[in-house]
Amino acid sequence: MKSKLLYKLLAVLTLASILLSACGATATEAPALAEVPAATEAPTEEPVATEAPTEEPKPSGKLLIWVQKSNMEAWQNTVLPAFQEMYPDVEIEFVNSSPQEVAEKAGLCIQAGSGCPDLFVSDTLPGAALVDLGGLMDLTDLVSPYAAELSASSLAACTKDGKIYCATWDVSPVGTFYRRDVFEAAGLASDPESVNAAIATYDDLLATCNTIKEKTGLPCFSLNKANSDGQLYDYMLSQQGLGYFNDKGEITINSPENIAILEKLKLFWDADVVSDTQQWTDPWYAEFSNPLDNKEVPPTALIIIPVWMGSLFKTWLAIDAVGNWGVAEMPAFTAGGSRSATTRGSSYYIPETSANPEAAKALIQFLNFDPANNAAIFGAGGTFPAYAGAYADPIFAQEDPYFGGQKVNAFFADVAKNSPADYLLHPFAKTVAGKVQIAIQKFAMGEMSAADALQEAADAAALETGLNIAK
Repeated sequence: MKSKLLYKLLAVLTLASILLSACGATATEAPALAEVPAATEAPTEEPVATEAPTEEPKPSGKLLIWVQKSNMEAWQNTVLPAFQEMYPDVEIEFVNSSPQEVAEKAGLCIQAGSGCPDLFVSDTLPGAALVDLGGLMDLTDLVSPYAAELSASSLAACTKDGKIYCATWDVSPVGTFYRRDVFEAAGLASDPESVNAAIATYDDLLATCNTIKEKTGLPCFSLNKANSDGQLYDYMLSQQGLGYFNDKGEITINSPENIAILEKLKLFWDADVVSDTQQWTDPWYAEFSNPLDNKEVPPTALIIIPVWMGSLFKTWLAIDAVGNWGVAEMPAFTAGGSRSATTRGSSYYIPETSANPEAAKALIQFLNFDPANNAAIFGAGGTFPAYAGAYADPIFAQEDPYFGGQKVNAFFADVAKNSPADYLLHPFAKTVAGKVQIAIQKFAMGEMSAADALQEAADAAALETGLNIAK
């Protein structure tokens, strides 16, 4: 038992982060009032005075919040002034830390039983370990009215023994970003509907990649072998409602479904239609902006990645490529299967030791479960809402000139709503993910078969975490 608790704490300390439709009740016509016979005599008794209902006192006092600076600024630049006008007696103090530091410090203060803030924001991945660790306030009454409109996977990561211990804020729906000029150079239609059809499954994607390589000589996308981070592998699991675990918390990374994903990726390596560029390196960045005739670092045609990649294109990676990028669905693993996946994101947490839990709850209600406020924060900071109530806001119907007039926000809202619940978020997810990455690398480099590499990873994960391997 001590060993297992130690692992939970270690999981908290080592986790890192990477880089939410309001239903209005329909008004109905009031029933006609029945006629009341006129009184024949005036009442002889004086009416009895009743006390006016008393309002619940508003929260007051200091509210200490741990959150990264960009989130704080998104609140301050949009709706936080309105909250402070509504609750003038609440004094807010921020301490800014990176997501990793927030998770680490929260784990330490929860374990110590002191030194915690009143509210903190952490990535939902390390947050799953914090929920499992204990020491967080039960937020079931606050969150459960909105549960049906929250990301199922993130909500599951906030839940333990039927109680909800965090309020999921944002998620990362996945799509396929593609370059229109590369598709057109290969003689392929570049409008989103045509691209959707051309990459309907991963087998269709392979055929499209073959055409692009044959007609242009360009790689389709990057799929590094020796330093694979396993992200595409994770998205392929997520869209099938799978993961590293099952609903019993047992390790499943050696399952036939996991093996099948590695075998599918091998088809792209064998066909030589992908680059071997490592992600988050200068050559990888150049693949998104280089012209078609660049021989040193040829551009790639597409990338399957979450919604936040669009902001990187606009502000950094391909600033001048207005109208050249489009967005399509990710391929289905099998024909007719899901083409939607939603990953990770962040959540709000209140420690049990919070000195001002009522103010913390009021702020979560205001920021997260008011659709207009949630959407305004998204517009300012790019944190894609996990609460679907926000998707009715006009910002989700806007056309995006950078993406050729596509309604990109509406597209990703549909992805988020249609994504199945997966089993990637777990207290030991980071540990197990590390073993999976090694397995992918060994398989990609030809050192082991998919089955052997994933079995080795499962055995190592079970040994380190104490979890059982699913039979």
